[in-house]
Amino acid sequence: MTRNGNNSWNVSFAQISWLEKLIQAHGNTLGLKRHDDIVFELDRKRQNDQISIVCLYQYAMGITAVQRVIHEFGKPSIIYIGGGWCGYTEQAKQYCLSERIGLYVSNEMQGALWADDYWGYHKRDQNGNPDYFISNERA
Repeated sequence: MTRNGNNSWNVSFAQISWLEKLIQAHGNTLGLKRHDDIVFELDRKRQNDQISIVCLYQYAMGITAVQRVIHEFGKPSIIYIGGGWCGYTEQAKQYCLSERIGLYVSNEMQGALWADDYWGYHKRDQNGNPDYFISNERA
């Protein structure tokens, strides 16, 4: 499936390949297709459903970028924004939660792909509170 194309988000082939390998190796993956260079369609075993994932690399993902994703690709199931050093604004995360779109960094993807409510998955801190990757950078 790995093939390099072009995308207007400047997502590198290495980033796309990394996410592709994560999805293919995941225990809840049944089938996988890729289109538009950065969009994956994943069939999940346990839920017997299909979810779409847009692969990005955004150091600080804001609401404007989320809306651009929706405009360009339609409403995805998940927007993946890169490694654990990346983050999203609180406004972007709240918007995605309200729209049932998962907004995740790599540290969150394994759990999100298992979750029935993939858009609402989150890690928890030591007190049991949601532990999000909120960025304080301007996005």
